[in-house]
Amino acid sequence: MNDDRDDFWDLPEITPKKRTRPANAPYGHATDAAEVSFGSGNGSSKYLIPRQRNSLEREKHSEVLFEYSPENSLILHVKICRWPTDYSYYNRFLQDAHKYYHVKCESAEFVPFFSYLPQYNQMNIDQLRYYLYWRMQVSRGNYIKTDYSYIFLYAYELINLEDVSLPERRLSALCSLLSGYRHQFKSLDRYLGEWICDFCLIHRLPPPDELSDDTVSDLMTVVNLREFYVKDRNDIHDAALRDFIIRNNSYKYENSTAYGEKTRGVFEKHLINSVIYTLEKTENIKDGEPELSKTVVSRTAYNGALCVSETKCRIDAEYLSLNRSYRFRGMITSLVKCAENNIRAALDIKNRLSTSNLSAEATDAMKEYYSVNLPPFSKKPAARKSDDDDIKYALYEAESTGFDPSAAARLEEHSWELTRRLVDGAAMVDEVNRNGVAEEPAAKEPERAYADTQTAGDESKTPFETLCGSLPPHALEFLRITAEEGGGAALRFCRENGLMADAVISDINDLSYEITGDVIIENNEIAEDYKCDVFVALNAVK
Repeated sequence: MNDDRDDFWDLPEITPKKRTRPANAPYGHATDAAEVSFGSGNGSSKYLIPRQRNSLEREKHSEVLFEYSPENSLILHVKICRWPTDYSYYNRFLQDAHKYYHVKCESAEFVPFFSYLPQYNQMNIDQLRYYLYWRMQVSRGNYIKTDYSYIFLYAYELINLEDVSLPERRLSALCSLLSGYRHQFKSLDRYLGEWICDFCLIHRLPPPDELSDDTVSDLMTVVNLREFYVKDRNDIHDAALRDFIIRNNSYKYENSTAYGEKTRGVFEKHLINSVIYTLEKTENIKDGEPELSKTVVSRTAYNGALCVSETKCRIDAEYLSLNRSYRFRGMITSLVKCAENNIRAALDIKNRLSTSNLSAEATDAMKEYYSVNLPPFSKKPAARKSDDDDIKYALYEAESTGFDPSAAARLEEHSWELTRRLVDGAAMVDEVNRNGVAEEPAAKEPERAYADTQTAGDESKTPFETLCGSLPPHALEFLRITAEEGGGAALRFCRENGLMADAVISDINDLSYEITGDVIIENNEIAEDYKCDVFVALNAVK
């Protein structure tokens, strides 16, 4: 028997039936949509699921508002595109910005304020009063005490209030804000440097003149599109371009052994100026001279700032990249090295840097600059002795009899004989002959020194001829092989004759430094500056 009381718990039976509504297909028909079915039989429904586009694809379809080509800039072409999506969550900020733009406060005490994304509705009444008072003082050039959040809120005003002031005036206010507080708030360079760049590109404004050269130089170390701050790519005297050029080389003269406390002033005064002078004489910084790489960048305007939907956009810029132009970087590197070589020569500092890939035209222009602005260092001539001194010192001078190689050999032979006698003196005292006279050992043939190869210190000879004439035979042969056949052949000569190449090179360089004032062998090769002198001297010794 069925108990009807159990039906009380059958809830689906007693609850009202819900009316089912057929699902509506998406509006329109997307050709790249996928069709998905739910259910089975007569109750199945079909849906068209549009393919999800990623952010890059959406940006590709954003509308181009306008495009233009700046004149004489490293930025070749700019395209401003509408932001692909609309949003309204900053509309309250925009309303408040219009409301408080003309409001002023004549006096207020400083009140700290902090917010990651500062807005008016986040401040209490005291903070708002101080902000209005501080903003009025900044507009008058008085940069009083403040916080990061006050500075950023003011920057957001200047960026977003498109209809209350001319772009030139708002740009001037942004630059004044940066210049007034950048030394106190270090992160401003990075943020405002990027926003000022975007502001100018969007409003077709050139790099601002309100920023000092030192400020621009610092900004170019932290912003991404550094080429924007170069005002004229054909003006070699433009401070930003000069700074950009010097930074784009792979050699840091500050790490040079010639750069120190005593020489820093000379380097800072002449090195950069000489590089600019040489570029001005040889090649202009423009498209093709030298060849600069063209690069395209797509950037979000005012990245990191509070920006309403109407102001937000995307910037596509094509520009000449000095940083990615490797031929240009190589040329600047060689010019910096060439400038240091000329400074070293002027200060009488040896060991030059290699600049083999530099054109003769550039080298001549560099020498021309230093011949006028930093002539070579010259030692003071020794004070001339008086006539009385000549007579007095003449009594102490040895009589000049010239140089006789055979006499020098006999003198050396006698010296060796005397040395042996002194060494063997102890044995000779014990051996006495019948007449009571010490018996001298038979004389041995002394070893020949290199006196026969030496050359007299004739004033008509060059220092390199004197050097070659003063070298022992093995060192002279090593130098000759190095000059004629290269360092590899000279090393083989040492191995075949049981010589240590490092010791031979050290002996040659020590004697060279004593006679010529510099070493002549570097990295197992004759130094480039002295090859011609060594060849002439070796031929003279022959």
